[in-house]
Amino acid sequence: MLQYSAYLYDQDLDNYNVDLPFLVHSCGKISMNCGRNLNIDRLNGRQDFQIIYIHQGKGHFILDNREIVLDEGCTVLYYPFEIQQYSFRHFENAQFYWLHFSGNDIPGLLIEAGLDRQIIDTGMASYIPALFEGIIRELIMKQPGYLQIANLKGQELVWLLAREARKQANRNRNGYNAEMEDILEFIHRNYYQDLAIEQLARSYGTSTSWFIKEFSRYTGLTPKKYINEVRLNHAKELLSSTNYNISKISNVCGFENPLYFSRYFQKNYHMAPTKYRDMGRR
Repeated sequence: MLQYSAYLYDQDLDNYNVDLPFLVHSCGKISMNCGRNLNIDRLNGRQDFQIIYIHQGKGHFILDNREIVLDEGCTVLYYPFEIQQYSFRHFENAQFYWLHFSGNDIPGLLIEAGLDRQIIDTGMASYIPALFEGIIRELIMKQPGYLQIANLKGQELVWLLAREARKQANRNRNGYNAEMEDILEFIHRNYYQDLAIEQLARSYGTSTSWFIKEFSRYTGLTPKKYINEVRLNHAKELLSSTNYNISKISNVCGFENPLYFSRYFQKNYHMAPTKYRDMGRR
């Protein structure tokens, strides 16, 4: 287990009596990759609020007297004195971020932000880990103004988690994903170019692994297969309507090389591109 964390005044306290709208107590990141599990069992909870954001793998939580397994992209919110029982397991390669905080009206802030529930689907926006790590750096370095900056970053984190939660809720409710539709339109307009999955993921604002999952869930195909299907459809049109040779069609449609194009075409249509052309001209 690798832990990267920082604390206000270098102490893990949970009872700061400061009359501020938002006060960060501590922030950290834990990676479960060293052969040990993490088990937390706080029957009396803590005196502050806590956000746990699962960035990778799974988290196991006891909520309402039953175990719930949450995937990456989920956020769990604990109120003061709420029972905290959860675990992360090394063989699931879990990684999560956490933030402890308080303030003079945190319940009102959470209600206003729409985060007034314990389990929140916040997705995998790539900027979320960066916000946690920015808070950690401020608490470690303690440069002039660090407390104000850390507190502002904490509030920004709450509001951006709320924004991502609303996006996820809209996607789940109506099945329409405007951001993913933009990605699909981009693919259809640029299929002939070298489309890197990593670049598409950055445009979508998530990690590559999460993007592949979201894309596959939305289209029924992996990004690579979807791109190749678009290219194949254009290749079929060119085979039927032009005298371009196989090499030129492969190049025009964005395939790596003519051999790969021919093999991929054969695999999908059970015939060579030349045979497909001949059949269309009979």
